[in-house]
Amino acid sequence: MKITCSSSQAESYQSLPPMMINTATMFLLPLLMLLFPSASSFGTTQQKKCVVKVCHNKDCCKKGGGENLLSTFRDLVPSDNNQLTIESTGCLSQCGKGPNVCVVKNGSDEKMYYDIKDALDASAVLDVATPEAEYPIELLVAASNIHQAEHTASPAKKEELMTSIVTDLSKNSNPALMNSYAMFHALTIRADARLDTNNIDEAIEDARLASKIFPSEGKVWRILASAEEQR
Repeated sequence: MKITCSSSQAESYQSLPPMMINTATMFLLPLLMLLFPSASSFGTTQQKKCVVKVCHNKDCCKKGGGENLLSTFRDLVPSDNNQLTIESTGCLSQCGKGPNVCVVKNGSDEKMYYDIKDALDASAVLDVATPEAEYPIELLVAASNIHQAEHTASPAKKEELMTSIVTDLSKNSNPALMNSYAMFHALTIRADARLDTNNIDEAIEDARLASKIFPSEGKVWRILASAEEQR
């Protein structure tokens, strides 16, 4: 857009007192920034969000993908990471190579990852896809132990594994770890295990702690309701 003015207008502007010009500029700049927001970020580098899409098609689910793999990715991410979104998706058309994951950066840059089965695989995907981000080793250990617990039948063993996670993530009072999905996940699994051994009061305590981390997760409220019924 080109703006022109006559020579008489230019002379009038030049004859204005400096204070009046500065005042006009002070009010006009915020308006221009609202009208043209991209101008305010000129010369700065803005981080783009990355989306990790985990296939929930039945073939990938049978191989260990789906909801379990989605949770594993979430377990690996500290709560202060706001540049990464993890979500489920439909078939990625590579069923023979599954479980499959698609990473989308900058809204259109897509890359596929195949045969992603456990926390180590998921961690490698995140390291390659988002090298600028930090993923604490404590969360990798937590995700691996959670994966082990989900394949363990013994409630006592589950409680033991989850207690080690809760202890490790609480050790340094780091909010990014204490409020992570891994902490929430460990507390809900331990609450379930404690329900199975009739340790109702401690199960309720775990569920209440988990609800403070992710109050929108329905699973924790179902555990609380079940615990209250068994009390």
